[in-house]
Amino acid sequence: MRWLTIYLVLCVAAWGEELAAVSVLKRFSDVATADTQRLLVGDIPSARGGLMDFRNGISAQLCFAVVATPEETARRLQDWDPSRHEELKVYAFHILHNPCSPEDFAALKLNLKQRPMKWLLDKTQATTERKSDLNLTRREARELGGATSFGDGWAKLLLERAAAFQRSGIAAAAPYEFGNESVLPAGQLRAVLAEQPRIVQEFEPILKGSGLVGKNASLTPVEYWSLFEADHHATLNLGAAYRLAVGDHYQLLDLEYYVSGDYYTSASLYEIWPVRAGNTTVSLVWRGDFFAAPVLSFTKGTERIAYGVLMIQEIKKEIRCFQADMKKGQ
Repeated sequence: MRWLTIYLVLCVAAWGEELAAVSVLKRFSDVATADTQRLLVGDIPSARGGLMDFRNGISAQLCFAVVATPEETARRLQDWDPSRHEELKVYAFHILHNPCSPEDFAALKLNLKQRPMKWLLDKTQATTERKSDLNLTRREARELGGATSFGDGWAKLLLERAAAFQRSGIAAAAPYEFGNESVLPAGQLRAVLAEQPRIVQEFEPILKGSGLVGKNASLTPVEYWSLFEADHHATLNLGAAYRLAVGDHYQLLDLEYYVSGDYYTSASLYEIWPVRAGNTTVSLVWRGDFFAAPVLSFTKGTERIAYGVLMIQEIKKEIRCFQADMKKGQ
């Protein structure tokens, strides 16, 4: 009877953990279900974000499970390297030093046998101060157009943007300048998040810690650059991943403060709770993705729904690759 009592207490405690996590989830999430047992066998429930008044914005939400503690899951998510998975089409991924240096970008090269990379080279060579299909300031466009080589030009540009971010955070992210238009990555992200008040309230600790909300950043992120394929185009980005313990769970924010083309910026938010599965502590993970892209302002109805479906498919592919790496201990 004593062992039965202990067993029942453990079961009730595990059930209580799950109920607490699901209760919090329902407070801010659009994902309808988060059954831990189904998640543990690979289910990834999702929800497309609703239409926004901000026409450049789109979002999606998902839930999944990882057989690891929240601390381990959060730590691994923060510096996870997706380039190990060919299906994700990430050609290069590098963690930056702080302070960053030219050596951080020494591996920046293109394989011109791949059409997406040839596209980026062509757009780089066609760039002038007055015209570019890439996300640049006018000064960057002038210098990039006059660079002696692709690698040198982009390495200098990325180094300058990364160094500015390390000094002053997201507020220092230079604008993208198109004719008379100026687009700030931070402004685009804030506009997307402004339409998600429940999510902003839930993630206020890490949003404030990163400086994306408020002005006093207090967290030190893992920073990176990568080269990947987006919409059949090779794309360069700079990003920062923040991690914060909040009581018994963790929050993560992975934001792109520079993207070379196709879209302006993105942010992925994670909340990770501990849940018992038998004698093991596993992680129940909620993920929300928020994108700002100029093409979205021209889409509506079924076309926008299609964008949302494709977005969720790509995120699920990424989640499954991360889960596979966690199982292998990579």
